Amino acid sequence: MVGFVTLLALSGIAPGARSAERVAAPGLVAHERYQMPPFTQALTDHLHNKLIHFPIVLTLVAAVMVIAARKRPELEPVAFWLVWAAALSVIPAYFTGKAAAEHFEGKPKEWLAELHEKQGITIGVLQALWVLSLLRPGTRRFAWVIGVALVIVVLSAGYLGGLLAHGH
Repeated sequence: MVGFVTLLALSGIAPGARSAERVAAPGLVAHERYQMPPFTQALTDHLHNKLIHFPIVLTLVAAVMVIAARKRPELEPVAFWLVWAAALSVIPAYFTGKAAAEHFEGKPKEWLAELHEKQGITIGVLQALWVLSLLRPGTRRFAWVIGVALVIVVLSAGYLGGLLAHGH
């Protein structure tokens, strides 16, 4: 029971109080309750931070599928279309990232935003090469190498993007 009361105190809810009645935990300042913005505003603000999840996930899943298709050829069509989807999803992610980069101009994270943009360009080029490698039978057997390289660059870019969005 003591752990539950401590959890309530840290969350700012007094034991026996309604959830709307907030109290400050020891050493913390009470804050106003978060007000949700209108749905359309919440959906379009920081659009890059929302769209970027598609190329990340699609690239990871496509790489796994390309590798799996080496042993199970029946998976090749699925792998092919996942690679295409991953490549196409990079386009809106890149342009929304360019728009978001303006926020960092002249600020301490500007160099990080520039590095992140270079990673985005590298990802776009590698995605195009990945698609091309799957179009030709002679290069298809090396597509998994490009996929592994893309996974590494995408995860690295995701890490830097997380620092840009959430780092202090």
